[in-house]
Amino acid sequence: MEDNQVSLDKTPQPAPRGKIAIVAGAVTVAVGIGLALWQPWVDRTPFTAYEVAVQDAEYTTPGSTPGTCVRTSASEEERVIFDEDGTRLASARDPREGEVLGPEFGEFAGACLFVSRIDGVPGGRGTYVTQWAGGTKSTMSEEDLRESPEDQRERVKTWKRKNFRPAED
Repeated sequence: MEDNQVSLDKTPQPAPRGKIAIVAGAVTVAVGIGLALWQPWVDRTPFTAYEVAVQDAEYTTPGSTPGTCVRTSASEEERVIFDEDGTRLASARDPREGEVLGPEFGEFAGACLFVSRIDGVPGGRGTYVTQWAGGTKSTMSEEDLRESPEDQRERVKTWKRKNFRPAED
C-alpha cells in the first residue's frame, strides 16, 4: 500500500456516555408520564355506589311492615352522582321505604334509614359529588361510595347530630 492511498476502513466510535444517559433519561420520563396519565392500577370499571341517609322520625310515617318507615315528603327523590367538574355520571331513585333505627343508633334512634343504590358509576374518579332531590351537593370519596350498605349502616351508630346541618333546598 502506498502512502497516498486512503483507507475506507473505519472503526465505529462508541457513542458518548452523556448522550446515552440523556436518551435513557428521556425514555424513562416518557414512560413515567405515560403511566401517570394512564394509571393502569386504577380500577375504572363501573361500580354500584351505595349511600346511606337518615330522616328524622317526625318526617316519616310507618311503612308497610313493622320496623319500616316512609318519608312524608320528598319520597323517592332522585340521587345524582357527578364528577368534580359537574358532569352527571349516574343517578337513581331513593327507595320508598326505609328502616326504623333502634336504640343502638344513639342520637338517631327512631329515625328512618334509607339505603340508596346507584348502578353504573364510572370508576377511577377518586372523588365524586352527590346530590339528593336537587338540594345541597356534598363530596364523597370513591372508597366511601363503594363501601357496603351494611358497613355504612354500622357507621351511623357513631354519628352525632351536632355534625350535621339541615339540607338546603
